[in-house]
Amino acid sequence: MRRSSLFLLSAAAAVAALVGMALPANAATADTAVTLTLTGEAVNITAPTSATLVGTIGTTPVSGQLGQVTVIDNRGTAAPSWVANVSTTNFNAPAGSGLPPIPVANIHYNPGTVTRVNNTGTATAVDFTLELTPVQTVTATGGPGTNSASWNPTLTVDIPAAAVAGNYTATVTHSTVP
Repeated sequence: MRRSSLFLLSAAAAVAALVGMALPANAATADTAVTLTLTGEAVNITAPTSATLVGTIGTTPVSGQLGQVTVIDNRGTAAPSWVANVSTTNFNAPAGSGLPPIPVANIHYNPGTVTRVNNTGTATAVDFTLELTPVQTVTATGGPGTNSASWNPTLTVDIPAAAVAGNYTATVTHSTVP
């Protein structure tokens, strides 16, 4: 019985407090409609600025990882999607060697495992056929808000029998299409 009396007393006090807080009949009010505007940004891609593959003459193919590539989609759309492309130049032969470059047809790109946040998609290995021609490698369809994907691709180069010791250079380019 004591608990129910306490409860009734507490309930009565709460009602009295609410009634006491009610606005008088002659009170004026003013409402403010508030709009919150969120702006989106862009789809950004980052990749390492350099990487080194090391092989031995007579050994083919030579493979190595390029380092982490990351796409962040900050557009803030309801169902964003994007495509990451990759392209490459030929591997130019060492200066003064007089040898032709290692052609893009000898270069292979594998994105490997893709770590995704708020998206699904595909990851496709690439066998290049034309120099500087972007080829689709990773795609994403995201949920609302920000989404991202990261991968550490492996580049494999088939070394021609006529290759000589020295530094061969190429440029691998990552790009996105929203």
